[in-house]
Amino acid sequence: MDNEYCNLDNIFSNTKLNELNKLRNIKLVVNDKIIRHDWSQTSDNIFFTIYRKNIQKNDFLYYIENDYIFLTIIINEEEIYVIENFLFSKILPSKTKINITPMKVEITFEKEIKELKWNEFIKIENSINLKKKENILNPFSGKSTEEWNKLTKSIKEDDDEGSIDSFFRKIYNEGDDDTKRAMIKSFQTSCGTVLSTNWKDVQNKNYEKEISPNGQK
Repeated sequence: MDNEYCNLDNIFSNTKLNELNKLRNIKLVVNDKIIRHDWSQTSDNIFFTIYRKNIQKNDFLYYIENDYIFLTIIINEEEIYVIENFLFSKILPSKTKINITPMKVEITFEKEIKELKWNEFIKIENSINLKKKENILNPFSGKSTEEWNKLTKSIKEDDDEGSIDSFFRKIYNEGDDDTKRAMIKSFQTSCGTVLSTNWKDVQNKNYEKEISPNGQK
C-alpha cells in the first residue's frame, strides 16, 4: 500500500451483516487485544482509530448503524479481527468518514445529539448481552441420531422472522458444515443452554460436565 490516504468518505457502503457473520464463522477470529484501538471526541464527533499497518481497503469491512458497529479486518486467508459493539449513544451512519492510512484506520462518526459527552465509546450493558446472544435458545435434550435429525429439521423449518429462533435458523442455514456441527453438538450436550457456532471451541468441550453438579444432571 502506498503512503497516501485511502479515503472512503464518498463511498460509504455497509457490507451486508450476514456476510460479516458468515466470515466470522469460517475464519479464525484473533484476540481483540492483539490490535490496539482508541477513541476521542469533540462536541459533534467521535473519532475511532485502529492501529494496524498496511491494511488494504478491500480488507476492511464494516456494518454501521446508528447505535451499533461491526468492523472486520481481514488479516490473512485464515484470520480476521473483529470489533462488534453497541455504541454509547447514537450516531448518523451516513455521515461516517473512513480513512485508511499506512499506519492505521481512522473513523469519524457524527453524533446524533450534538454536545452530548460520551462517557464511554460502547454501551457496556448491550455489549455484554451481545457476547451472550449465542448462548440463548429454547431447551432441547437428548443425543440420539433421531433427535439430532429432529433438531436439524426444526431449525430449517418455521421461518418466523420476528423471533430469536429465526435468527439462529438463519445462522444455521447460511453456515458451513462445521458451523452446523458446532450448533448441534453445543445445543444437544448442554441441554439447550448453549448454542455455539465455533467448532474449534465445541469439538472437545464437555458441556454436560460443566452444567451438572458433581458430574450429575
